[in-house]
Amino acid sequence: MLGSLVGAALNQNTALWRLAPGATTIELQTIDWIRSLVGFPPGSEGIFSSGGQLANTIAHAVARDRMAGWDVRRSGVGGPADAPRLRFYASDQSHYCHEQSMELLGLGRDAIRLVPSDEAYRMRLDSLAAMIAEDRDRGFRPVAVVAAAGTVGTGAVDPIGAIVRLGRDEGMWVHVDGAYGAFAAIAPSAPAELAAMADADSIACDPHKWLYAPIGAAVTLFKAAGVLESSFAFHAAYLQAGADPERIDLLERSPENSRPFRALKVWLALRAYGRDGYSAMIERNIRLAAYLESLVDATPSLALAAQRELSIVCWRVEPHALAGDPERLERLQVRVIEELELRGIALISNAKLHDGRTALRACIINFRTGFEDVEALVTACRELGEELASAV
Repeated sequence: MLGSLVGAALNQNTALWRLAPGATTIELQTIDWIRSLVGFPPGSEGIFSSGGQLANTIAHAVARDRMAGWDVRRSGVGGPADAPRLRFYASDQSHYCHEQSMELLGLGRDAIRLVPSDEAYRMRLDSLAAMIAEDRDRGFRPVAVVAAAGTVGTGAVDPIGAIVRLGRDEGMWVHVDGAYGAFAAIAPSAPAELAAMADADSIACDPHKWLYAPIGAAVTLFKAAGVLESSFAFHAAYLQAGADPERIDLLERSPENSRPFRALKVWLALRAYGRDGYSAMIERNIRLAAYLESLVDATPSLALAAQRELSIVCWRVEPHALAGDPERLERLQVRVIEELELRGIALISNAKLHDGRTALRACIINFRTGFEDVEALVTACRELGEELASAV
């Protein structure tokens, strides 16, 4: 909060070193700390942006430019007359921003194919390989695949290591959407697959999620240095007066020119708590989710709806009175979510399961959430299920 206040008071545009040398230095140092948290090697580069949607779009823009096979910035996404159309791949559980990115980048939504997920909501490798082969046979150029480090609905972690290996074999860019789950890599009980992020080409992560920073603060990391400037630099003459080649102008690494001082709030928190402090806080969130999962599992009128990997728990309210009545049970899930909010008990969201049913979804990424909160949530779900069963 103090970082947000100071950043607003300074009111610096962090586009140029000349305008904000201190802010530029802090952003670069914060990016270096973040790349260490997620396992990227020294020398990796990155850039702050507003949130996961823009962070992922930045990664897709770089992947498009690097992998297309022609100068996209000059010739456009259509390329030469005989240029193949480009293809990206992401799980059918991925955030909609990947489809939106294709629209914003001029590729069209059809440029990204959604790969089916398995019973644990992880991307199916056999389907991915088959879709890549099919597209090559049809004359398309597969350029990039997105692995999820925590999907939107259930928090599933894709088989990142295997996706990276397949991407390398196919000569493709591998991007990890870690907007939600990337920082869990530092928690003791984190899924082992998160370690494989270190082998990807790019990672998107949101400090305003699991580093508990105020909105908005997202970072896109790239293993190869220089790729951001290749996609975004313009070197406009009116911005170059007296420029020192040793200094870094962040506007040359970003689609934004006017850039607020986003990094300060993250820098201050990392200075205050460090890797060990964040590891403990994230681990506590994961343990709270495991506790919530155990409470749901032990409550007869509640049923777990998906396997938990990080701090997202999905369940359904299924009172005995509505057994065998799927339509009324479906309406009940929505009513319970609404009543939890209206009565000031909890604000949770919903997830859509493979079979189309609705599940209640709790995502614990707040350092203030406690054991008493999840206990109250489970009790309220049981009581609301009984209360509302006759009214749906």
